[in-house]
Amino acid sequence: MSKDKLESMTGYLDKQSPKFPFPWQRRFFEVQLNPNPVLLYFQKPGDVAPKGTISAENIADVTMESRRGRKTRIIISLTSTARKYYLRASTPESCQSWYNCIRQLMEMTEEKEGANGALNEKVVETKENLEIMKTIHKNLIDCLRVCSKILQGKPSFQKFAMHVEHQSYFELGAYAPIFSTYFRAVCAFRNANFEVHLKLDDVSSVDLECLKFEGFLDEAARTPFLPKITAARMEEMLKAASMKSIEKLKRYIKEAENVKDDDVVAGLTQIVYLFRCLID
Repeated sequence: MSKDKLESMTGYLDKQSPKFPFPWQRRFFEVQLNPNPVLLYFQKPGDVAPKGTISAENIADVTMESRRGRKTRIIISLTSTARKYYLRASTPESCQSWYNCIRQLMEMTEEKEGANGALNEKVVETKENLEIMKTIHKNLIDCLRVCSKILQGKPSFQKFAMHVEHQSYFELGAYAPIFSTYFRAVCAFRNANFEVHLKLDDVSSVDLECLKFEGFLDEAARTPFLPKITAARMEEMLKAASMKSIEKLKRYIKEAENVKDDDVVAGLTQIVYLFRCLID
């Protein structure tokens, strides 16, 4: 692709939001080569201020991905190895053109990096990693709150919990102890044995563990990260915790299917879907 053709590359792509529940957003993309190669995206053509920018010098890799046998998705990995942009084209041909464009932008910067540039990039990368970690943290907490609301939503969950010999519907989630361990490995809680205490007045025994976990999430949301944690490590631990939770949820789903409890099957399946959204 010539430089003139590269600079005139514009068009609509769908961009997946990094915020839970990760909806697809239609954005108008265009290439800017001067002063530095960058990919801009806008709400619509003609907007003065872009919704966001992807600097070519921060692109580590770009790949195409197939869905239902058609290559229509592009994944842009940044130099931090944590944040990724997920783009979706309307046709395989458009996907290929944008892939070639982004690949060329990335290659244009590879010869320009000097010692000063590498130092500056390291500073930017550290700030970017912190923002990525904050986004991962917030998305997870939002997801877990939604999961709790699903379990609280129908009396059938409590009935099924008693069927599998649990005291509370909240035990069906199976994720609370797993993610409690995760947060203790990520957050700098002042007390390593931190635990939420609730006044028992007007609190049902079946709601107690759910409310305690909500309080734990409140504390995790306002607690800084441990110094040793990186965005890449956080993503790795999040994936492991999510997969472990999904495996436990699947066992309950199977039992709920056996007893033909459609409400429980639907609710737990929805929670599995939310965890998959976090790590896909």
